[in-house]
Amino acid sequence: MIYTFILLVIIMIFLFNCSLEEALTNNINTITTHNIVLIGDSMLNNSVYVLSGQSIPDLISKDLEKITGTTLYNFAKDGATINDCYSQLDKISTDLNNSNTTIFISVGGNNILNSRTKMDFTAITNLFNQYIELIKSIKTRLPNANIVVLNLYFPVRSHYLSYYDAIEQWNKLLEDNTFLGYKLIQTNKLLVTADDFTYDIEPSFKGGKKIATAILDNK
Repeated sequence: MIYTFILLVIIMIFLFNCSLEEALTNNINTITTHNIVLIGDSMLNNSVYVLSGQSIPDLISKDLEKITGTTLYNFAKDGATINDCYSQLDKISTDLNNSNTTIFISVGGNNILNSRTKMDFTAITNLFNQYIELIKSIKTRLPNANIVVLNLYFPVRSHYLSYYDAIEQWNKLLEDNTFLGYKLIQTNKLLVTADDFTYDIEPSFKGGKKIATAILDNK
């Protein structure tokens, strides 16, 4: 009788441990990991223009310390153009090809600024077609990832007024083509005062905080 009782106790302990292990495994599997990927220009990586620890990637990373299971991958680089983004895209591991990955893209502004002449409607449209090819390449490499694009803000210094028409057309094209499968962050509604900028055209610490918050809200 005593041996039967001991055997029953051992079986119960075994079953309890198996149930506990299964519960722990299920709990681990339900923890959602998320990946934030930045590609593009200084609108996403303004580290050259602000103090150490105040860049947009720094601000995002600081907030991510409070969020379990979220990782930042920053490939954005100051001065990047649309063509430069292809090398950034190549650095993104295909292991990130899942619905828990969100790719944030900011590019096109340097292409417009680098133009030697004022870009007319046709020139902006042609440039935007290059941008769409980049979006398609991202979707080909990481078809399961989410894509969020940032439009262009309007630098408040009068020196940049001549670019406003091009920026406005660019932003309109971004709005009209969201059917291609991307979400839109309207930075032109976030950075609107002089202290949102540093070096006339780059996101300042204050402006960067606005962009970082928008990214975290859309991850």
